[in-house]
Amino acid sequence: MELAIYLLIFGLVVFSVTALFKSFSHHDLYQKRLASVLDGNNADKNPTKSYRLSFKAVLKRISGLFATRSFAQNIQVQLISAGIPLKAEEYISLCVVLILVLPLILYFLSNNLWMAIIAVICGTFLPHIYLQHQKDLRLRTFNQQLGDALVVMANALRAGFGFQQAMDTVRRELPAPIATEFTWTLREMNLGFSHEEALLNMGKRLNSQDLDMIITAIIIQRQVGGNLAEILDNISQTIRERAKIKQEIKTLTAQGKLSGLIIGLLPVVLIGVMLMINPEYFYVMITDSRGIAVLSAACVAEVLGLVIIRKIIDINL
Repeated sequence: MELAIYLLIFGLVVFSVTALFKSFSHHDLYQKRLASVLDGNNADKNPTKSYRLSFKAVLKRISGLFATRSFAQNIQVQLISAGIPLKAEEYISLCVVLILVLPLILYFLSNNLWMAIIAVICGTFLPHIYLQHQKDLRLRTFNQQLGDALVVMANALRAGFGFQQAMDTVRRELPAPIATEFTWTLREMNLGFSHEEALLNMGKRLNSQDLDMIITAIIIQRQVGGNLAEILDNISQTIRERAKIKQEIKTLTAQGKLSGLIIGLLPVVLIGVMLMINPEYFYVMITDSRGIAVLSAACVAEVLGLVIIRKIIDINL
């Protein structure tokens, strides 16, 4: 086991040195200058200035060793959706530290291999759980603000404002996250995107059913005509009714969600505490065939119970 730890340290050192070496490399600089020539743009007046070794450059190189560009782009989209002010390479580097560096430190401080393994598991799943939680929280807040935003836009349109002016009114009157998203959409419109493209981009960032309904109605109205203020009022009423029903469902299913959470986490937490406090006490469950059979049956029952509870409380409108 110590050999595996030493190999892990060696691999981490090799990755770090490789990232530092690539930070000094001018290959990307040449590629950038060549692309600018092919595009007909002027090259940077002082191109070497932006390629000085910096902490962010090292993070970007390290993250590039562990993730492809498409994966990093997907992570960046999720970070934007969650409202977390991090770049993809910073998030990936943080995950690498939590998965590799922190468990090694805990192992050398406590000399407890199971504590290091638990740290690896936590470092693997906790960042994703936190990211998903922030996305859901931001989306929930955005959906709660949509009804007020539609009322503000409808009143602005009745007062004689244009569509972009109505959106700007929402940006100024309402707090984040809807103000942030509307600011982003208005910037895209000012940079030359059509209204449809900018609205569809906002829908892709947020992945909200209520927002998709609004965007569809606005696009249809711009194509066939109609009273947009009245349309927004009707959608606002629909969204408020849906929000009321969702809140009632959330209240009725709260007990089931809490039961599922306790049932799912209690055995895992108990095993983790036993492994950190007294690992020998739990070894019989993974060394004896009867213990392995009991653990396997418990895992199957655990997963089956979580699936059944999730099916009961998962109500789609």
